[in-house]
Amino acid sequence: MPAPLQQFLPGKAKPFKTYGGIRPSNRCHYLQVNSLSSGVDKENPLRIIIAGGGLGGLFAAICFLKAGLNVTIIEKTARYRPFGGPIQLASNGIGTVKIVSENLYENINNVARPFWGTESGIRDGLTSEWMFKFEAINELPSDLRLPFSVCIDRSDLQLELLKELAEVSGKENILRMSSTLKSYEINSSGEVIVHLDDETHLVGDILIGADGIWSQTRSILFDESFGSEFASSTASFTGFKLFSGLPLFASIEFLKIGYCAYIGPDNYFVACPDKQGRIQWYAFIKSDAGTDDVDRSKEYLLEVFKDWNPTVRDLISATSSEEILQRDLWDRAPSIFKDWSKDCITLLGDSCHATMPNIGQGCGLAFEDGYVLSLLLKDIKSRQEIPHLLKRFYRKRIVRTAAIQGLGRLNSEAIKILTPLLPYRRFVDTVLSPLLPLVFRLQFWYCYSFCPVNIDTEESLDLAKNMSEKYASETKLAWRDFIKRT
Repeated sequence: MPAPLQQFLPGKAKPFKTYGGIRPSNRCHYLQVNSLSSGVDKENPLRIIIAGGGLGGLFAAICFLKAGLNVTIIEKTARYRPFGGPIQLASNGIGTVKIVSENLYENINNVARPFWGTESGIRDGLTSEWMFKFEAINELPSDLRLPFSVCIDRSDLQLELLKELAEVSGKENILRMSSTLKSYEINSSGEVIVHLDDETHLVGDILIGADGIWSQTRSILFDESFGSEFASSTASFTGFKLFSGLPLFASIEFLKIGYCAYIGPDNYFVACPDKQGRIQWYAFIKSDAGTDDVDRSKEYLLEVFKDWNPTVRDLISATSSEEILQRDLWDRAPSIFKDWSKDCITLLGDSCHATMPNIGQGCGLAFEDGYVLSLLLKDIKSRQEIPHLLKRFYRKRIVRTAAIQGLGRLNSEAIKILTPLLPYRRFVDTVLSPLLPLVFRLQFWYCYSFCPVNIDTEESLDLAKNMSEKYASETKLAWRDFIKRT
């Protein structure tokens, strides 16, 4: 296994560049770092510290370990717990998984459901009639010989990533739990010294911030205020407050739904089937930034959607108020004028290109980041190359991630434009219905275009069919048990 990440010897501290507002003091005990030589080889590998052990950070660690690099992940939680609902891994995301680890690809497919054989698109929120269907979700993977997009519960994906991480890291424990980055220093040798909130230190060659939209690493790198309470100074409010629920909901219709967005006056509502008969729903409510959380959220939503179709109201009714989550919905403009790589520090995933949740690319883009960065670092010969390679990483990723960020915001704005047109269905059906499927096809084509692997179409169809049958069987069983209990 690679040499340990931390190598400290007592002695006089080297000069440091300081980031995060903390300089040498009685609060931080500085140690002389026993620096490695500038050369990189199997006995002297790159040492990477990843701040954030979420989905993007875990997958990046797998990529780096497979590339022969030394990795430590710092994660603020004490232990991983099941959380969240279904997320999409589109063809580009699941294709990236496949090229990195065939084992991980197979394990994810064992607990996911495919979009193949389902219908996705936009429905009239009042009548539930389909307005536009996203047929490209199924057609493009078949036409281009790509893996079919899948939907997977976030907790299942997290578990599979942790299992794969344990497999590729061997006996070495690379996860440092209950740890939060407080600040970092760069010494005269170009190494990064990471200070944690428990007053301990880590030393490495590269620090990667994979710590989400409210990233501490980003706030230090860009000298921004840290935390969601300063959102208005670092992010853009989308105009919506997001409510979400994940009830057990028995409806045979949802066996054939990939995901659908119901649009209506001012607001829209998204439903996506999850495992074990549950349905994840999101209510996007037109709102001002910084509004207080709504009390009695279930009653509030039922009032907002009182004139909408029964499925929307039934999904809300099936969810207890205590289980309804709510938050303001923020995103960021693409980081065109702020390079997210500087010296030996870089960012990954939502910390540098948070997207709207309506495009299904957040996780896939983070996976792409880890894969691309691992390719750049795999054959590095000298630590002196690090700043240059991290700049290359930014240049390789900024156009694609900016475009997808823009598409996510465009989708949201398009819904705002569509809702006033609902009373004029003849215009919508005559003018927009033939046009928008072409627009959506181009959007999906661009999102899927990164996919680094091809797969035989018949093989992909067989896999998707088996996954669908397994999902349907498990869902019907969960519904049957639920009906018996009630």
